[in-house]
Amino acid sequence: MIPPASLFAHVPVPIIFIDTDRQSALANDHGYGLLGLSTGADSPAIVAALARLLGDEHSRGAVTNEVDVGARRYRIETREIDTPDLSGRMLLFHDDGAGPAGAPDLPPHIKATIDNLDEGVMLVDRHQHIRLWNDAFLRMLDLPARLFRQDGEIMPLIRALADRGDYGPGDPVMLAEQIAANVRARKAAEGERQMTNGTIIAAEWLPIRDGYFLFRLRNVTTERNASRFKDELIATVSHELRTPLTVISGALSLLRAGAGGQTEPRAAELIDVAYRNSDRLTRLVNDLLDVDKLQSDALDFRFERTDIGLLLASSIEQNLPYSQGLGIRIEIDIPDEAVIAEVDPDRLLQVMSNLLSNAAKFSHRDGRVRVRLRSSASGVRISVIDKGRGMSPEFCRRLFTRFAQENRGSEHGQAGTGLGLVICKSIVEKHSGRILVDTQEGIGTTFHVDLPYHQDAALLVL
Repeated sequence: MIPPASLFAHVPVPIIFIDTDRQSALANDHGYGLLGLSTGADSPAIVAALARLLGDEHSRGAVTNEVDVGARRYRIETREIDTPDLSGRMLLFHDDGAGPAGAPDLPPHIKATIDNLDEGVMLVDRHQHIRLWNDAFLRMLDLPARLFRQDGEIMPLIRALADRGDYGPGDPVMLAEQIAANVRARKAAEGERQMTNGTIIAAEWLPIRDGYFLFRLRNVTTERNASRFKDELIATVSHELRTPLTVISGALSLLRAGAGGQTEPRAAELIDVAYRNSDRLTRLVNDLLDVDKLQSDALDFRFERTDIGLLLASSIEQNLPYSQGLGIRIEIDIPDEAVIAEVDPDRLLQVMSNLLSNAAKFSHRDGRVRVRLRSSASGVRISVIDKGRGMSPEFCRRLFTRFAQENRGSEHGQAGTGLGLVICKSIVEKHSGRILVDTQEGIGTTFHVDLPYHQDAALLVL
């Protein structure tokens, strides 16, 4: 026997009654809504829905104090009823607000989406209280679940990471306070850190509307290890190739010069092909070694006061044989007065050699390349301008990545290594400068190199 529905139809909280035999059940309108059932659903549907919500053991008599339904947490008040006419359990669900893994009123499908993200996500409100997180966030930080509590403060979580050493060496109290100060200041930031368990986590902190702060975590351990292995492999292979390539190029150069005696025209052509390709391989190996040294800060820089106009003139003179061989003229446009800046002359010549050879390579025959120097209050700008075919927007997005080459050959069939611009960018950045590109397909390309007048005094050659 079950009580008449009229006894609790108007009670403003979800109520569900289930008899001792679990054969009969009843709910008020709020109860049907809680179970996801239409009003008036029959007893078997209520029994089944309740078992899904609370677990079958609860239906059999076990006691559960609270339950999360969607983004809401409900405290369960259980009343046992045992009379000659009525035997069963009355369950009253009191709404205690947002559940443990969602913001208030977060729809269930949104919560499910967040929980299934590969990224870790946590949301903090303006009072530094945790409002939302997903399983991935907890898993990546490998912290006890008790630290993640709806409306709980974030400081215990930060302190746990500091105590464990995840913020590096130092006083955990001070380290935790520094992190907490950044959270309170809502400073956007990003970075990577290797946790004490060896996992490498990429983190991002994003201030969003209404004073909320979003934390995003990505596990990048696999990709960073793969990248490190690739870099080590390239460096090792490059070092091993350099010596035999030098010997091969030297021998081919001697053969081209006739040191091995007179050769037939066809043999001379083959020797010339072999020499050009060995030279290309040598440049590739040298570029790979330079990239490796730049990335590991092993490449020495010697900054000194330099007349930039004279340096540009020297770079053009060094590159004239190559450009003239392609039918390209190089013009220079520099101020009448000397422009002095603190640079590493050899490294800046390396940048100019790459930019000039690229400009000539992708210019139309009988075209011209212009090198322009301008100065301002903040520093100097070197521009290398060509009227070649330009670059596509897609290629520009990956222009300064290793081995980036557009899927079309140069105007003169000259293949590059795809490393020159990576080297240029690294060298310019070591000068505390920047390199920019302005290009349009069919119109041409301009590379700008912006450099300050002065470098860190500790780096200068005395």
